[in-house]
This record gives sequence, structure tokens and C-alpha cells, in this order.
Amino acid sequence: MTEKIYPDPLCCCEYIDRNNERNHILACCCNCVDLDAAADRLFRCQSVTHLQRSNMLLTLQDRIRAPWFGGAKKVATVDVLPIIVLPAMLYTAAISLYCCLVIFFTMLGFLTYMYFHLRCTSPRSKFFFLWAVWSILFLFILFESTVPMLELLPEENVAFLLLLSISVFFLYKTKHFSQSCQAISYVNHEAAEEDSAVLLIQDELNESDTSVCQLCRKRVPLRTFHCIPCQTCVVRQDHHNVWLDCCIGASNHRYYLLGCIFGLITLLFGSNLSLTSICHPFLIANVVGVHVLMPDDCSDVFDQYDIAVCFVGSVYALAMAGCVIFVLLQQIFFISRGVTGTEWRRGEFVPQRRNCWGNWRNFLCSSYK
Repeated sequence: MTEKIYPDPLCCCEYIDRNNERNHILACCCNCVDLDAAADRLFRCQSVTHLQRSNMLLTLQDRIRAPWFGGAKKVATVDVLPIIVLPAMLYTAAISLYCCLVIFFTMLGFLTYMYFHLRCTSPRSKFFFLWAVWSILFLFILFESTVPMLELLPEENVAFLLLLSISVFFLYKTKHFSQSCQAISYVNHEAAEEDSAVLLIQDELNESDTSVCQLCRKRVPLRTFHCIPCQTCVVRQDHHNVWLDCCIGASNHRYYLLGCIFGLITLLFGSNLSLTSICHPFLIANVVGVHVLMPDDCSDVFDQYDIAVCFVGSVYALAMAGCVIFVLLQQIFFISRGVTGTEWRRGEFVPQRRNCWGNWRNFLCSSYK
């Protein structure tokens, strides 16, 4: 099919559909010939053909778009699930304590299944990234719409917003600098003869300071690993983070660690403010005139539905905090040993030339050799 050339550029809500026609995302509910034909056959008590069902599915997948600069971007069907599944699960969990327990175990099983399923079928899916983004937005909206109406001081809300902003800033920097983790390819004469790909040349490194990637056959710096989802080599890759949809490597590892630290503080602080507002609090300490409270009795939170939703959101935030604590302990272990997560999993341990303090100084001062 020859591609049509349109003189006017696409606006943020327009796109070229699978039939190579200019279309608009507001037309997603109309102009569907296959849908009209299928509905007509159903009204006539006739079966819908396999071709019509296939065309309806392809048209639906093609019309799920998000407005973007230069034309609406196509969104995979599985990437829309977090926007629907997460609120449905949390609002269902607020019905009763039994529903809360069932839903949280179901959510754990669902995310585990999606992780292994997408790793095999669609490793570049943005499902977990959108789940993380929607979780932050949902908890923020829930917190600001419920908790400040209760017994919450203005300065506590300001402190929560400040911690949230710092966390989002560091996580944004982690994703922004993920492209800087990609290794510059050096000349590999044997691979250059077999592969006509254009390689960037840099003569400053010695031959002993580089190695050849077995997948892309490019000469890269030592301690560089190939990432399958990113389809590129990453300098000192620690792991591919599905929640941020990027690799953690030399250029963004510190931002990732700071994002996890401030994210943990934000989750614990926000959940504590929520629980002490909806439950019966008790005083555990008085630090420089600041009362430190902890929730005591939350047995009656399911008596009122909006309070139950806030309670479920706080429990979900604590569950996220538990995952972040596990990640932080893992990162502290790897950094103290002077290895990356990828090296640890592969068993490719670098000889420990420094002690624990030396490894941390090496990590913080960006000395990656």
C-alpha cells in the first residue's frame, strides 16, 4: 500500500490509521464499517463472521490513541489496563475487610502474572510504567481529596507535597538520564566487515578497556551489558526497571537511589498522615514540639465508605513502601560489594579492590572504572 502524503501536518489529535487514511481520535466511536455490519447481523439473528471480528479488533487496537505532538500516539491495549484495573480493585477493596484481603492478594497474583507474561510476549510494554504513574496520581488525588478535610495541619500537607515533588523530580531525572547510560560503540573491525551498521568511533580508549557485545557485536567499554527490552548496551547496567521503563546504569544510578529514598519517605509519611486522620491516633514522641503520632485502632474504618477508600489507599501505599524497602536493601548490598545487579545475577564479580567505604565513595563520586 502506497503511503499518502498530506500537505498539512498532523495535529496532536490526528493520526494515520491502518488504512493509511487521516483520522481523528474523536471519531473513535463512529465511522466503523465493521462494527455497523456486525451490529446489523446481530439484529438479524445472524452470526458475525470471523473476518468481521478480526477487523473490529484491529480497528479497536488502531484507534486507542493518546494525543501527542506531531500526531496521536498508538497505545497498546494492555497498557490501558492500569487505568481501569487499579481504581476498580481499590474501590472494591473498600467494601469490607474480607474484600480488602482478597483484592490485595489478587492484585499481587495479577501483577506477578503480568510480569512473566509480558516478559515473554511484549518485553517493551509500558504496562508497569503506566501502573506506577497511575498509582502515584491516584494516591495523590485520594490524599488531597480526603485527608485535608480531616484533622490535618496545613504545614503537614505542605511537607507531604514537598516530599512528593522531590521524589518525582529524582525519578524523572532517572528516566531522563537513562539514554546517557547507553554505551558509545567502538570500532570492531571483524564485526564491521560482517555488519554494515554505522558505528561511532572513539580512539581514546585502549583495546584492553573495551569488550565485544555478543548480541550486537559492537565494541563497548568494560562492565557494559546488553539490555534486551532497550535493545542497546548499557554502561554498568544494574537492572532494567519495568516500573520506570528504563535501564538503571552509570548515568542515572544515583538519581534512582535518591528517588527510592525520598519515595519511601513520602509513602510512609503520607500513609501515616492518612491513617492517623481516619483511625484513633496515639502519641509516641514529641520532637522539638512536633507530635509524632501512630494509628491505634482502625476497626471502624469500613463503617463509612469514603473513609474505607482512604484506608485502602494507605494500605496500598504501605505495600508499595515495603517493595521500595526491599529494593533499597538490595541496592545497599550491591553498592557495598562494588558490583552491579547484572554482574551479581550473572556471577561476573569484579575483584573487590576497595572496602565498603571505598565502594560507596566510588559510587558517589562517579568513578566507574
